[in-house]
Amino acid sequence: MRRKYRLYRNLHKGCFSVQEYIPRVGYRVVDHISDEYVLTDCTFKVYESGRHKVLQEKRKNVHAYVLFNTYSKGTELLSMEQPYYNPYQCTAFISSVSKKELKHINKIQISNNQLYI
Repeated sequence: MRRKYRLYRNLHKGCFSVQEYIPRVGYRVVDHISDEYVLTDCTFKVYESGRHKVLQEKRKNVHAYVLFNTYSKGTELLSMEQPYYNPYQCTAFISSVSKKELKHINKIQISNNQLYI
């Protein structure tokens, strides 16, 4: 069985939090990472109801994730292109270079507390 994980930026700890899906329980935080990790089989997900809540209340909440299957310590030389998301400016993750919407990507590298695709 493949494990299911999701990643979000943790503003309180200044890093990324990793949640693992546990059947019949839901997602639970299992790790906090900031440097030199590679995520594989990644999908970008923005929950629209959470985004609307941010727009309505003008207050941050966790509603945007990177869903992925595996992660491991290490580096891969990926481009300097980064995913970008701001609920006030866009409805989905977009590429910092091409400005196109990001849906699925094979690998993401975390380095110096930043995501690179």
